[in-house]
Amino acid sequence: MRKTFLLVTFLFFCGCSAHSAWITKDTTDTAPITETAYPAHNNKVFVTENSIKEGQFTPVARIDIGKVWYGSTDNVLESMAIRAREIGADAVIDVKTWRQPSGWSWAAPHGSGLAVKMKDNDLDFSGLSGKWL
Repeated sequence: MRKTFLLVTFLFFCGCSAHSAWITKDTTDTAPITETAYPAHNNKVFVTENSIKEGQFTPVARIDIGKVWYGSTDNVLESMAIRAREIGADAVIDVKTWRQPSGWSWAAPHGSGLAVKMKDNDLDFSGLSGKWL
């Protein structure tokens, strides 16, 4: 009985994260960093692996994406951009993508990044590699 309880508890906690191997559906986790709520928008969001100089942005939330099936990491980037628009962010910076066992595959795409709101509507990302999504 005790072993069953420990196994069920372990599986429960493993399934609570976007990067868990036990997820059974595509997952988007958002961890707010600021108490300020920004309105959702339909503008394109800049997604980049690069960092931006401190003081040019306000951090909004940490976004974690976990997919359960094989596919391109572009799907992860698109999911990040969709979530960033929902929380009113202008960009997702410090993006990292990787593959890991998850759901129903051995190498599902996953990713994480920091959603940010640019100060003074300064959306000049020249010099940075990334995509407008």
